[in-house]
This record gives sequence, C-alpha cells and structure tokens, in this order.
Amino acid sequence: MSRDLTPEERTKFIGLYGTGEACRACGNADVVVKIWEKYGSDAHVAGGDIGPTGIVGAIVACDECSHAETVDRTHILKAG
Repeated sequence: MSRDLTPEERTKFIGLYGTGEACRACGNADVVVKIWEKYGSDAHVAGGDIGPTGIVGAIVACDECSHAETVDRTHILKAG
C-alpha cells in the first residue's frame, strides 16, 4: 500500500533522504511525497517508520508542473 506523508513526516523525509522540499523541475514547494511501506512495517499509518527499515520506495510529485521523481530503494538504503 502507499500513502501520502503528513507535513510533519515530510520534514523528517527531507532530513533522511535529501529530497521532497521542492520540485526539482520548477522549484514549487507544493509537492506530495508518497511512500510505499515495507511488508510488516508500520509505515502505512501516520507517525510510522518512514526510515530505511520501514519503506521500500517513494515518489515526490509536484502539484504545479506535474513533475515527479522516484526515490528508489537504493537511495533509501543509503540513508540507513
């Protein structure tokens, strides 16, 4: 399952993975960070583990220009 991060979780995500603050294409700060949880983790609920042990992937999508970037598993594991 996937879900959008809350504003508080997005701040944590930015600190962990170095992305999600703004769109890399247009600079708009109105982006959505969507995560996919690792099987058996609690990342599917707000406040759950969004660290490398809790998620397997994510995207950052811009509401302004529709640009999206993938945050793949390799990048996520480097944060751990």
